[in-house]
Amino acid sequence: MRWSVALAFLAATGVLPTVAAAQMGGGYGGGSGRGGMEGGRYAPQAPKLPGVELTGPLDTARARTLLELSDTQAAQYKQRYDSFMVTTQPMRDSATGELAKMNERLDEGDRSAALFYVERVQDLGKELKARQDRFESDLHRFLSGDQLQQYKKWRAGEDQAAEQRHRADQVRWAEASFRGANGGSLGARASTPEFKTALAAPAAIAGPDLGAAAVRVGRALYITGQLGVDSLGALVGSDLHAQAVRAFANLATMLQAAGATPRDVTALTIYVVNYKPADLATLREAGTAFLGSNPPVVTVVGTQSLARDGALISVSGTAWGGRP
Repeated sequence: MRWSVALAFLAATGVLPTVAAAQMGGGYGGGSGRGGMEGGRYAPQAPKLPGVELTGPLDTARARTLLELSDTQAAQYKQRYDSFMVTTQPMRDSATGELAKMNERLDEGDRSAALFYVERVQDLGKELKARQDRFESDLHRFLSGDQLQQYKKWRAGEDQAAEQRHRADQVRWAEASFRGANGGSLGARASTPEFKTALAAPAAIAGPDLGAAAVRVGRALYITGQLGVDSLGALVGSDLHAQAVRAFANLATMLQAAGATPRDVTALTIYVVNYKPADLATLREAGTAFLGSNPPVVTVVGTQSLARDGALISVSGTAWGGRP
């Protein structure tokens, strides 16, 4: 048992090819979330967790920007979104709590206990997904065809990000099995090693020209500087306010793709071209979701220029939480 689980961990981390692991050690059990043999290939499996439904639909601020809503449409969207979020908040809070307990059990190497909480999260996720599907199907009542397509593009990006997180989870679950089979020890490695995982930008925002859009190390999430650009990488305006609103919206999109929210942000670094103290009022207004109650540590830096011609602001963040 220990030999096959060790092979599973080595396969998941890339040290040993998965085919070799299957040939040498075979599967270590069947059933949901336990891995097994698929077409002669070892498949260490992490259980499938809910995706975007845990954080909810596109929030009102970003919907207005990404979908280019009119004032009337924005008011209609806000009414529906606020009602949806209030109604589903208890379920999403419960799911967040169950995920925290799941992660604690994984850190302890107790895979079986973690699976208990997985089942509870999955049940909550089914109900949340059904409700969100109804919310999204109702959007055609006041959105145009182009706006609906843009919303679907955002949703596709969120689903893609969720799938990337699921693939990254393979390592954590294989590690939990390995640690559980070896009394919580990983040999020469630390008892709770941190794995760096690069995250891609969701479809709703443009990815960086250099480096990863975000990197997760354990429970910490590091997001690269977000510019005031649309999903195609074009600047949204030539003034600080317009670019700041979009930069903060893009940061929120990256957080949501990683299963986090603005309230999980612990530090912000804001670069402003030709910064003046009067610009603080613009930053406060644009970053209300981040700079309101219980704000993070904020560093504002004046700079001569940024990597993109015409860009006036770059906002990067560090967050703690979300779904590893």
